[in-house]
Parts: sequence; C-alpha cells; structure tokens
Amino acid sequence: MRRAIRRRRQGDRGAAVVELAIVMPVIMILLLGMVSGASSWNQSQSIGHGGQVAARWASTVPLPAVATDMDDWLDDVIDQAIAGSTSTMDADDPGRAICVAFVDPRGAAADQTYSRRMNAAGVRTDATTECFSDGQPSTERRVQVVMQRSSYIEIGFLRQPLTLTRQVVFRYEADGGL
Repeated sequence: MRRAIRRRRQGDRGAAVVELAIVMPVIMILLLGMVSGASSWNQSQSIGHGGQVAARWASTVPLPAVATDMDDWLDDVIDQAIAGSTSTMDADDPGRAICVAFVDPRGAAADQTYSRRMNAAGVRTDATTECFSDGQPSTERRVQVVMQRSSYIEIGFLRQPLTLTRQVVFRYEADGGL
C-alpha cells in the first residue's frame, strides 16, 4: 500500500510546475494591468491637485491694474498649475494641455473674460472665452483651470490610450485690479 502511494506521489512531481507555467502568465498580465491602471489614476489625481492649487491661488491674488498685464497673470496661474501637479505636467509629458481663465461676466456691462491656453509644445495663446461651461451663475466672477494629458493602461499585449482631464472652478474672492 505504501508503495502505491509513493508511486502516485512520484507521478505527480511535475504537475505543480506545469500548473504554475500555465497560470503565471495570466497572473502577470493582471498584475501589470493593475500597476498600469494605478499609475494612470495617480496621474489623474496629480493633475487634479495641480488644478486645485492653481485655481485656489488665482482666486485670492489681486488682478493686474491694467488689462495688458492679464496674460502675465494667467501665465502665473499656468505655472502654479504645473508646479502643483508634482511632475505630472512637465514639458516632456505627452499630450499635456492647460487652459486657465478669469471669467468676469459683469452682468449688463461688457464681458471681461480672459483665458490663456498652453498646448503640448508649450505655446501659449490668449482668448476672451471661458475654458469650459461650468454652470455657475452668469454674474459670478470665477477662475477656471482645465488640465489635460495623455496616458495609457497596459494589459498584456493590449495598450489602451487614455486622455486624463480635470476641470476646476473657484469663485474669485480678491479685491482690486481690473
């Protein structure tokens, strides 16, 4: 009887190695997908934080005294957004784009909305439109920040591209300036 048990155990010797060889690639693919997804989630959180830091900062800093200095003020907000995103929006990061806007509808008076956009190449352009429609009251002054960058999730041989976008709005609370 003992010989039969020994023979059976000796016959199963390589079964665990074969099972591991079959299951290990699936486990590694799932693990790689989890790590890649966590990395993309971390990047999304980081750009959201950068947008919040920039919008909070801009909502408390006085506006420039003259409208011609508005581009410099908005450039400072873009720089704050980049700095607050903890190296997630650096110049070499793929597909990065930032839009910041000071929205001042002024009610019946002329609209005093200014925005500044920076594309992936770092080129900055100005406009007199909002970055996005935020649903805020049409009389409320506010600061908008939109941050966007490309990312991806890898699962085995599949690579799924993503566009991470975060939008932030803060009510403008500083006095002075324009």
